Amino acid sequence: MSCEVINAAIAHHTDWPAPGTIIHKMSGIDLPRMSSGTEWWYYNFHLSLVDGRKASAFIAFFRTTSLKPTTKPDLHAADGIQRDVEQQLCHSHLLNFAICLAPVDAPEDPSPNPWGPAVKKENDASEGQYLFTSAMDADNAAYMRSMLEVDKQLDPRVRESLLQVMADGKVPEPDIIISGDVSISLEGQLNLKYGDLASVVCRTNDIGEDVYHIVAQAQDGSYGFELDLIPRKPPISHGANGIVQGDLVTPDDGMYYCFVPRCDVSGSVRIDNSNIEVDKESSMGWYDREFGGGIKKWYEVNTKTTESSWKWASAQLSNGWDLTVYTLWDIDFNSGEVTVRDKRAIAISPEGTRIECDVHSFDPLRTWTSMNTLNDYGTKWKLEIPQLELDVFVEAPFTNQEFRTICAQRGYWEGRVEIAGTMEGKPVNGLGFVENVPGQFVTKFEQYLKRVARLTAIEVLKIYPDRLIDADHAMRILAFQSDEEMAAKPTGSSCLSPRRFTEDMPLDVLYEHLFAPVRHLTDRGGKSWRSYLSVACIAVFGADPEKGKSLLAAMELLHTGSLIIDDIQDESPLRRGVDSVHSIWGVPTAINAGTAAYFAFETAMRSLSANLEPEKKVRIYEIFFETMRAGHAGQALDIAGQQRSDLDDILAGRAHPSVLEKRVLTVHRLKTAIIAGNIAKISSILAGATPAQSRALSSHCERLGIAFQIIDDVYDIRGWSHVANTKTEPVVTSNKKEVLKRRGDDIRSGKISIPIAKAGSMMPLEEAQWVWETVLSKPGTDDITTQKVIDKLESYGIVDACMKEAHKMVDDSWFELDKHLKDNHAKVYLHALGWYLVKYNSI
Repeated sequence: MSCEVINAAIAHHTDWPAPGTIIHKMSGIDLPRMSSGTEWWYYNFHLSLVDGRKASAFIAFFRTTSLKPTTKPDLHAADGIQRDVEQQLCHSHLLNFAICLAPVDAPEDPSPNPWGPAVKKENDASEGQYLFTSAMDADNAAYMRSMLEVDKQLDPRVRESLLQVMADGKVPEPDIIISGDVSISLEGQLNLKYGDLASVVCRTNDIGEDVYHIVAQAQDGSYGFELDLIPRKPPISHGANGIVQGDLVTPDDGMYYCFVPRCDVSGSVRIDNSNIEVDKESSMGWYDREFGGGIKKWYEVNTKTTESSWKWASAQLSNGWDLTVYTLWDIDFNSGEVTVRDKRAIAISPEGTRIECDVHSFDPLRTWTSMNTLNDYGTKWKLEIPQLELDVFVEAPFTNQEFRTICAQRGYWEGRVEIAGTMEGKPVNGLGFVENVPGQFVTKFEQYLKRVARLTAIEVLKIYPDRLIDADHAMRILAFQSDEEMAAKPTGSSCLSPRRFTEDMPLDVLYEHLFAPVRHLTDRGGKSWRSYLSVACIAVFGADPEKGKSLLAAMELLHTGSLIIDDIQDESPLRRGVDSVHSIWGVPTAINAGTAAYFAFETAMRSLSANLEPEKKVRIYEIFFETMRAGHAGQALDIAGQQRSDLDDILAGRAHPSVLEKRVLTVHRLKTAIIAGNIAKISSILAGATPAQSRALSSHCERLGIAFQIIDDVYDIRGWSHVANTKTEPVVTSNKKEVLKRRGDDIRSGKISIPIAKAGSMMPLEEAQWVWETVLSKPGTDDITTQKVIDKLESYGIVDACMKEAHKMVDDSWFELDKHLKDNHAKVYLHALGWYLVKYNSI
């Protein structure tokens, strides 16, 4: 990361406070600024509730000014040019608020599990709770859609899926449309009303103090707050003389930023439909006001190649000091290069004196990845400000404080943090908020799936670690005993001790012959789409995909085991760009290691099933064993290959040529599609989906699996590397991109794939007979013969027909599924996944 702060000229807007102006009261800058493209009013609170619980909350009222066309421009002009149309100013609005309930200390378990951590109950108060609302008005939704319609940088699959969800003025959940009128006072004192959801009104009390009355209520009324905030320190200018660096090129994108770092707070918080009073003596608040930025046009194409990201923190310390730190940076879409735009730390003394600290560090020590958005966030940091002799840890009391909204691509992290360390050599503690908006713009869907691959690799390590440390570690990893047996205290009899499985085991030998062959492939990574499917199918029903995290490893290891076995059957020398497992370890070890990987599912289930009802647990096991039986039945048919009698019947006119296609599709269904469909069934159970929803999703995923396998067969014909393949590209290894598998492997090994099976329906039978006879002869390393078969298939348009069939299968299947799903973020990416798997590269 480049740490050089970019300096650019910042134009001063005429309706901003003049440079050097001291703001004495926030009410002096409360009202909207007509020149601002974006502005917001932000408040956060740290609250002690009278029932003993601790909570934090924040609310942000956003207003955006843009130029809206009076008529929609022609986005599909024949010459590709969008012409200016008459425009008018449009004010659109967005509301974000959240309540962070701090974890409650759980009572000690009198009988702790000696072999692992105690299991926490779902929604256990000891884990903390994050309740949030993201809402926008109809104009904000329409403005965002206008930007999507002309976007040239977002992955087209994600873009089209998002546009479909946002049709007819809708937004994907958890975002909602504000119900009721939005109004903002333009004169007098601040008065914001965002429909039925939130408001803030400033009034002056009897002693001349500004009092901000802030109300927020969830759409269903189950949570919210009604609080009064009174500033207790003077307003402080942020940035450079009140200005935060905007866009690196456009001066108008600078922002005016002022805040009050400490306020009194009183009122009540609503949780689970009950109001709880706030202990005002032990509660405090913060107020940020920011405005500026250029006024943008609807349907304006974004030509920037960078994405803005930032990290911001507020801190209110026990010694009366307050702090705020932030870093803003830009990430280049193409190179990934990071350029810091602005970086500051400001301290405010107990008396209200502003101290700018040029040198500071705010570095993450621990991170968390959201299973909902796949965004990475810090959850523990080290903050050092030498000028103040400040050295503290900043830590989230619980990790999942993610605010999901389409207005930040997928979401951001903003939550309560606890602070502890020293200042001037003395102990200090406090509370704060951290807001982190990471880089998350998806220019290519495969980049998004790489996040899944990284998460999957982490989960795989929990079941297939880098090494077996000792007998106890091996026992836990191999999970030889049930949870009940693991929790039981040894009685003294060695035959009952769980260690009896591993205490005399040569761990290095076991690792090399059972774990290493599997890691050989998992370390190379794959698309991980099956793993992603497992958590996406939970999230698509609005459930928390964190509960299915271990499925990432289970599905990856199940798939890897099948690849090892497949490569033995097909005599494939390569897999994922490296030597296949049997080529290195030999066939016996490869068979044993590959089949052992199937049992990773049971290991994963130990963490999945802790809070499941017994009948659901049994049903999941039934689905898994059904999957394994189907896979092995498919493998048996695949090994047997197409029977000569079937081909003779077709050639003699006793059977229709489509019979051969159906035979091949049966294998694809059993080996691939049933797995995808049953992943959806398992995830539906974990999500609490209805039977109708489960059936619809399972049917779609099964058909997606078949379509994927058809495209997989197409790749075998046209090439496996991501070089710009052509239909007639010779079988060579590129020096730019690694070849992941040999081209034409199915032909070489004598396998009848879908394109080869279609020969009977799409070319004269005598030519189809030549293709089938040639393939069944297993040409192996004969590149010339292999290429002749490929050329023959291409000349009759068979490969193109396979592609069209797969595309139509997925599109038709999604149309049937769509009505069973909520319009949420997971739906957007699940739809994009289907297109990615069958339309990627348009081969």
